[in-house]
Amino acid sequence: MRRVLAVVSLALVLALAACTGLPTTGYVNPGRGPQSDDAQAFAFVPDGPQDDATPTEIVEGFLRAGSGPADDWATAKLFLAPGTQWDPRARVTIDRLVDRRASAAGDGTSVSVSLTATAEVDANGAYAPAASGTAETLSFSLARVDDQWRITAAPDGVVLYEEVFPTVYQTASIAYFDPNFDFIVPDVRWFPRALVASRVATALVDGQPSAWLAGAVASAFPDELSLVGRSVTLSQNGVAQVQLPQAALSLDRTRLDRMQTQLARSLATAGISEVQMTVDGTPIAATEVQVRVTRVDPSPAVLTAAGAFGSLAGDTIEPIAGLSDAVESLEPAAVELEADRSLAAVRTRQGAVASALSDGRTFLLDDRPGLITPSIDAEGAIWSVPATAPTQVRAISAEGVPRDVGNAWPDAGEITAMQISRDGTRIAAIVTVSGAREVWVAGIQRVSGDIDLGPPHVLSFSQPGSFDLAWLDDTTVGVLSSADGVSTLHELGVGGRGTDSVAPEGTRSLAAGSTSVRVLDDQGRLFSRRGSSWTLVASGIRVLAAQQGTTS
Repeated sequence: MRRVLAVVSLALVLALAACTGLPTTGYVNPGRGPQSDDAQAFAFVPDGPQDDATPTEIVEGFLRAGSGPADDWATAKLFLAPGTQWDPRARVTIDRLVDRRASAAGDGTSVSVSLTATAEVDANGAYAPAASGTAETLSFSLARVDDQWRITAAPDGVVLYEEVFPTVYQTASIAYFDPNFDFIVPDVRWFPRALVASRVATALVDGQPSAWLAGAVASAFPDELSLVGRSVTLSQNGVAQVQLPQAALSLDRTRLDRMQTQLARSLATAGISEVQMTVDGTPIAATEVQVRVTRVDPSPAVLTAAGAFGSLAGDTIEPIAGLSDAVESLEPAAVELEADRSLAAVRTRQGAVASALSDGRTFLLDDRPGLITPSIDAEGAIWSVPATAPTQVRAISAEGVPRDVGNAWPDAGEITAMQISRDGTRIAAIVTVSGAREVWVAGIQRVSGDIDLGPPHVLSFSQPGSFDLAWLDDTTVGVLSSADGVSTLHELGVGGRGTDSVAPEGTRSLAAGSTSVRVLDDQGRLFSRRGSSWTLVASGIRVLAAQQGTTS
């Protein structure tokens, strides 16, 4: 697709944003790569300071100039007095257009800006939503320089309206491995569009995983290895070259291949299709390694109203060899399948958690009262927790050996739903904190046989009426909610923004499909969504099973 770069003034775009808003929502396609969207069709060229501008106008112009990262925010720095220190890369505060207000002191030497923050991006590009209605005040000092007002002190970072932010910044994923080097785990970041490739390479080689993910993922890049220079260069044949120091030549081929895989996967999300590691301009021999996929089987796994469990193929149920009979014998109310379909985690209609194995055996794992739907981890353990005791998570082997999970959902008073990601490194949950339902994710840390959750990262501070949750892909958690008779599907980006859409009336459970989203309503009707449309797939379904991947 040909892309036309339209250069517009900041004032014009802000006027458009105030009137109609730029498009910031749309269907999240599982596993999608870099997109050509309307946000990429604009580049801001903010105005510099105007002669005889008031202190308030200088500060407002400085904030608007945060939308121009070219030449290290050169335009914004024109608003600063000589010698003033300001770090534009320290953070991005995302705020609402209608709520920003600036007021100056009587003598003009200080200006306060009040705003309502909706999210923040830290110096490493990690995105975090703000609690609803988070008010902030920014303070600026000013002085006369050659008879013009200039800023002498400003908070580090830039401030962007939420309508403008996705036009100036774009997402990219830093690719890490799970601890066994079987899966790629994306760590979503936001970087200025013009700098994205270099920022991605620097974040991967010289940086660390996001704080909430640290300890749950692994990198092939040694800590002592640093990027040579801070940029990604293109060779004459269009290959992106990443310069590494001489020390890289002493690394073994397995590590180099894994490093190549991380670089290629990371830079692909920045729009770069071919990557080469080099030392002193000479390419390093390395190839990408094979990693396991995280898609699910294209056939839904269901339990019919007649009690038959298996894969839905048209109008028939195909039993899963050895497993279907075991699942059916447990009278399930909820089911999750391991990727190879050798194991099922079941919550029975009586409320207990049990396992079903492909050899036909079943085990009662947990009979504590009030258990929620269980989930299977990468080691085949089944995670179980009572709704009213979120900290009491247990990881139980398929044959019934329990282990307590440390640091599970601290400060939460209730847990409604949880599911482990298909790469086994992360877990998402709907929790209640001080009476409000929120959506959290945490990294799963394993050290010397112990299992702990890392610090929780909030995806949403307010999800009233939410009741079910599923990983839709590697970077998106789907959440179902119901309010005033309306069912809504929230698609929350893990490290990014989200979208909302109407779900079929009476929807009660959610599961990921191979290229779609599946929901089951309270009438036993199974729907699948492709694009923006919901299609009725089957009726007479009692349980829609979650799947932890596929072997195909």
